[in-house]
Amino acid sequence: MTDTETGATAVDLPALQADLADLLQLEADALPMYAMAISALRDPVLKEKLRAYREDHKRHARDLTALIRELGGVPPVLPHLPTGLLKLGVQIAGLPGGDRTILMSFVSNEWQSREKYARYAAKSYLPAVAALIAGHAADEAVHYAWATETLHELGCGEATLAGQATLAFARMHGSIADVLEGFGRASNEAMIRLTRRS
Repeated sequence: MTDTETGATAVDLPALQADLADLLQLEADALPMYAMAISALRDPVLKEKLRAYREDHKRHARDLTALIRELGGVPPVLPHLPTGLLKLGVQIAGLPGGDRTILMSFVSNEWQSREKYARYAAKSYLPAVAALIAGHAADEAVHYAWATETLHELGCGEATLAGQATLAFARMHGSIADVLEGFGRASNEAMIRLTRRS
């Protein structure tokens, strides 16, 4: 992808790099959570579905890393701190309860991924960047829809008390993570701007 395709000379490059870094950290948050859920699930069909979705996250991470480098940035190698650890903790908390609670924890984490990607997909980027983010956002919507439908099949849909509690927790947990990660994104953008001036 050339500068013309990415529009690197026509956009606010530090803001774009900070957006992409935030999404890459979101992927770094997700991958250990997936590993934990896959290792603990008992149903082989559920395991296989999560393995396929984990491949989506690995591809997202590769795509974002390559794009950040093409734009002259340095891809972050760590998850969001401290929210990445919190998300992993939420997934671990669901392990003792079996497949249903593992997926309840999974939904709580995937809700934020779906919402964050949707917000970034709604931004005005140049076509190549917009297409990449839109594709990732579509994957996240599929992951979340599958998880909520699977929970419904396991008797924990949105009409149930457990399903309502899961959704309420997901929104609260995701909203808090968004606020904390927003501070990190803003700090990253400020640092990128500072280093570009020197």
